[in-house]
Amino acid sequence: MPFIALPPDPASPDGEVVAGDGWYPDIDVNAMRDALRIGELVTDARLIEAIKGGQLTIEGELEDWRAAREVEGAADLSAVDPARMTGGTHRLTLLYTRAVRFAAAAELSELHRDLTATETGQARADTAATTAPDYHRLATSAVRDILGTGRVAVELI
Repeated sequence: MPFIALPPDPASPDGEVVAGDGWYPDIDVNAMRDALRIGELVTDARLIEAIKGGQLTIEGELEDWRAAREVEGAADLSAVDPARMTGGTHRLTLLYTRAVRFAAAAELSELHRDLTATETGQARADTAATTAPDYHRLATSAVRDILGTGRVAVELI
């Protein structure tokens, strides 16, 4: 009998999303797993909570910007500059999704540690700790792109 290897089931059910508030879009859980190579060690429940945290963080940073867009008549994010696309996707929707994903990944990276005491396990934990600032930086860059502000702040002394 030949050996047939099947890929593991995803740690999150197919089609699972964390709902947006109606103005911001939903976040696809498995699309985030794929985009950021989040393994199955992160449970579905932990990933969902991290995504919710990412939504709260990013939406808080964009609160004034959103209020201004609503005053301009935008019914949702996709109604803001709707013709501006990147790779066939609404640019601001793409940036919002990236910002939430990176904010969620930063939270996971800061909080999710390998519990083993082996040298290999510690090395993985050290690697995760060094990537959290990178995720924060990427989330901040996506927010600044939405706001239309620069990515670098420089102050002369």
